[in-house]
Amino acid sequence: MTFIVSAKQIVIMFLLMLLGFLTGRLGMIHKETAKDLTNFLLYIISPCLIVNAYLVGFSMKRLIEFFQAIMAVTLVYIISIIVSHLIINKKFFKDQETRSVLLYGSAYSNAGFMGIPLVSAILGESAVFFSVPYLVVCNFFMWTHGVALFSIERKRSLRLRFLDALKNPNVIAAFIGFVIFVSGIKLPELVLTPIKSLVSVNTPLSMVVVGTNLGAISFSSKKNLKTVVFGTFARNILIPLICLFILLSVPISGQAAWAILIMASCPVPAVVVLFSLLNNFDAEVPTSYLCLSTLCTIFTLPLIVLVAQSLGYGG
Repeated sequence: MTFIVSAKQIVIMFLLMLLGFLTGRLGMIHKETAKDLTNFLLYIISPCLIVNAYLVGFSMKRLIEFFQAIMAVTLVYIISIIVSHLIINKKFFKDQETRSVLLYGSAYSNAGFMGIPLVSAILGESAVFFSVPYLVVCNFFMWTHGVALFSIERKRSLRLRFLDALKNPNVIAAFIGFVIFVSGIKLPELVLTPIKSLVSVNTPLSMVVVGTNLGAISFSSKKNLKTVVFGTFARNILIPLICLFILLSVPISGQAAWAILIMASCPVPAVVVLFSLLNNFDAEVPTSYLCLSTLCTIFTLPLIVLVAQSLGYGG
């Protein structure tokens, strides 16, 4: 993968996002429509994309690479969470709400909604296979450690939070896809054709919906600008660089290595706003954080790719 290819694809995707932003602002796509499209992407198209990624034919090499990716991503998340807690602490961020938002936003990325479309657009559909381990591990940590950062979810048992992670549509699709991959089941053309048709609209529709959702956000004042800028630096640059150096030290290469790095370099997940609202937090910091991090990705992701290339990553 080259810097030029990644930058070009990211610009194309951000143009689609801009289209969504403008249509949302102009009232061409209403709030309820955007919500319905979000659910359609989450519960129908994204699972189809994941299942489709497994329709590559079984090989021991791919199976080994799959489990290597899971171990690598697990290591990445453990270290990323530790680093986020070290740099976002009570000494520098005394407000508990702000600290929870920054911790969640820096440790976790928008892997599902932006990561998979980015991997598909930059590396091709076959690379989505290696995005699945990232999604599975990400969902496990998000719904155990991540939600525990917010007071309401902290009261729920670890068992219930773990069950929530297992009920995620992407995790269910990953399990179904893995069974298909290992067993060598051939899906009939009658099933395969609709799946591939839905997969083909994932990237443009995802970006339009992300843009529409951003358009629905009321941009906040500048009083928390320093906090949001620091959080964006942590999410978009620091954590991806840490991920890069971890991946350079483990036996993983090729599409698997690039897919994981792209997923880790995605912006703040939109769910940080949802969790903030559910816990009656001030929405100013999470919404500003989401907007700035997402917009900065057009510059930061190609930068991470450039640094990775200069270090001979993925070769």
